[in-house]
Amino acid sequence: MPIDVPVATGLTVPEQEFHWTEADARRYRHAVGQSTRQHGLLPTFAMTAPGAFGVASPDFYHSRPPEIRFPGITLSLATLLQQEQELRVHTALPESGSARCRSRVLGIEDRGTAAVLVQRTELLGADGTLLVSGISRIHARGEGTAAGSAARPVTAATPARPPDAEVVVRTDREQAVRYQRCGKNNSLHDNVHTDPAFARAAGLDGPIMQGVCTYGMVCAALVDTVLDADIARLRGFTGRFTGIVFPGDSLRIRIWTGDGEYHYRTTVPGREDRSVLSGVLQAR
Repeated sequence: MPIDVPVATGLTVPEQEFHWTEADARRYRHAVGQSTRQHGLLPTFAMTAPGAFGVASPDFYHSRPPEIRFPGITLSLATLLQQEQELRVHTALPESGSARCRSRVLGIEDRGTAAVLVQRTELLGADGTLLVSGISRIHARGEGTAAGSAARPVTAATPARPPDAEVVVRTDREQAVRYQRCGKNNSLHDNVHTDPAFARAAGLDGPIMQGVCTYGMVCAALVDTVLDADIARLRGFTGRFTGIVFPGDSLRIRIWTGDGEYHYRTTVPGREDRSVLSGVLQAR
């Protein structure tokens, strides 16, 4: 059933409380391979907050399909795929603290065979200070209409020249399990990331990495490589997901230096150098 666009647009997702400790911060650092050179929390940690994915947040799933039920939006989990993620850093995240996560559906892009939910999420500190904001695009297969004509967003292309730097990041077989344990309500069962039977039933060869885990790992590698491990210099980070990563894959990150920003493209060299994530890191 197609999304009811007039009803869904502007939908405000119930606000969620987010509390984290230094132990949570250490768990996240380990999950995304953050180096000991980096002091402080990467802003990508905000993606572990309850409600960070808006309507597609696990905190709002029902136990049986359709798992997602909001006014104007009824979706099955198996149809969803994260397409893009953008983060903007307003204030550094503390090692431990409390925050509120709020999200709103900005619009629905009708692609014909699919619909894309465009959502804005904000993480606010206990005193109301805006910490991190983000825009996510969630691809919902089969939710478009025959009249779909929404233009695809323009993705910044990597420069047509050899990269200025290149780094290889290795994942291991337990990477997705470690990341799954970063979320407060994340189960190790009934998902394509940590449940082999569920992944195979979905047509996959086995469990796949969470897109946001790959996103965090690439961000950590870029901060080390181009920002001299200084997280405070990170102003924004965008990523477009173009392929899947299996735990154990290596990631090759090619980097192009620009004016205050760094374009990157991530591929899996062990699988014909397939592209999996590309975007831009913006520096202060």
